[in-house]
Amino acid sequence: MLAVGFGGMAGSLLRAWIYAAVPGTYSLWAVNIIGSFLIGFAVMKLSEKSAEMRLFISTGVLGSFTTFSAFSNDWFRELESSVVAGAVYGLSMTAAAVIAAAAGLWLGRKGVKE
Repeated sequence: MLAVGFGGMAGSLLRAWIYAAVPGTYSLWAVNIIGSFLIGFAVMKLSEKSAEMRLFISTGVLGSFTTFSAFSNDWFRELESSVVAGAVYGLSMTAAAVIAAAAGLWLGRKGVKE
């Protein structure tokens, strides 16, 4: 529990830093795409590490760094203004996050013995 808690604190502080450094909705895209890539990468690279380390990084740091709730809120606001814009926003963010996670998994597999 402490590993997840301290990781969550670190991840939320990193997200706040990105939000301060990157303007507008680009900050949400940045944290979700970077976080999705890193979670895919971490899955492969941390597979041999302790459960505490995996929970610290994946659930704690990266789970609090990324934000589905803010994405859902932005998506709903887009849908209210335009169904088409909302659909494009939601599908593009989802596709980009899944592609980023797949890229992280692929890159993380490099050098991992199967």
